Amino acid sequence: MSRANLVTVRIDLGGTTTRVGILDIEMKMLGNRTLPTRVAAGPEAVVGDMVESVLSLLNCPAGEGKTYVPLGIGIGSPGPINLRTGVLGLLANFPGWDGFPLWDALIEATGLPVILESDANAAAIAEWKLGAGKTTGLLSMAMLTIGTGVGSGLILNGEVWQGMFGMAGEVGHSTIIPEGLLCSCGSCGCLEMYASANGLIRLARAVAATHETEELRKLTGGKNEFTPLQAAQLAQAGDRSAQLAFDQLGTYLGIGIANLISTLDLPLIVVGGGVATAWPLFVDSMFTSVLDHSLVYRLMAPSQRLEIGHGHTFICQAVLGPSAGLLGGALLPHLHGLVEPTLLSHTAQEVAN
Repeated sequence: MSRANLVTVRIDLGGTTTRVGILDIEMKMLGNRTLPTRVAAGPEAVVGDMVESVLSLLNCPAGEGKTYVPLGIGIGSPGPINLRTGVLGLLANFPGWDGFPLWDALIEATGLPVILESDANAAAIAEWKLGAGKTTGLLSMAMLTIGTGVGSGLILNGEVWQGMFGMAGEVGHSTIIPEGLLCSCGSCGCLEMYASANGLIRLARAVAATHETEELRKLTGGKNEFTPLQAAQLAQAGDRSAQLAFDQLGTYLGIGIANLISTLDLPLIVVGGGVATAWPLFVDSMFTSVLDHSLVYRLMAPSQRLEIGHGHTFICQAVLGPSAGLLGGALLPHLHGLVEPTLLSHTAQEVAN
């Protein structure tokens, strides 16, 4: 069997979209699909969509009349997940999916080995091995993914930290305002209610209701649907009220990061996800908030440097973009021994492309 035809399959299950990709054993992307996640249709329907995309990618010719040979599937799913059993927990943005056996369902549907991981852990693996942490030699870091919700992945002493049942790293559901908004997880004041894409939309509506801002009011007025990108475009154009919403998001995000640093004393925090593309709009308030809320950060990093070094915590934007989840999932078969070790010779930019 030619090594050139061996591939791993990656599935990145998101609250809005699902990405499916196939990569060769050197982590070069060979093909991918992006499809809407039909949350309301139920988990069985979404698994069917995933499998259809996997089969369509595997059936694409690999050249010279040969076909791709899949070694296994790595899938990242929003949490909490019981990674020991492969059963989904109470997913805040997936109503009706509680208790679904995602791991068993994919094995049954594909007949392939399946490695299940939280989506944030998968993204953290990619940034650690191929992205922001690639050249640092660091053995510990955390990644926060700011998308529909807030996910987080932890790498501690060279290993993904999953906790007792695989539910570690639910920073998005840590409480930052005890009397705050009711989260769909059942708690109040969770970080993801304020520092996610949905959180930004809520913040923008609240700012528009209390500040004189014609443009933001037009965008958010009544039942108007709008996106974080539209709010970001307003802020980038100089709308101070839109900028205030991002300042508030940065403040809340900084509290979450400060709690991580104070608890784990990590050398590297990476922030990714869709909202992170607006990094310049919230980074100043985020750093101010981290300084205000973490004694450990103040002691070890009184000022943020432009590049990582020893002896201080470095906080930076992720570098792999939306490819991080796909790449992390594709690394799972490597890390779990389904694929023989590889030098992963491609640069992060080559892999991301």
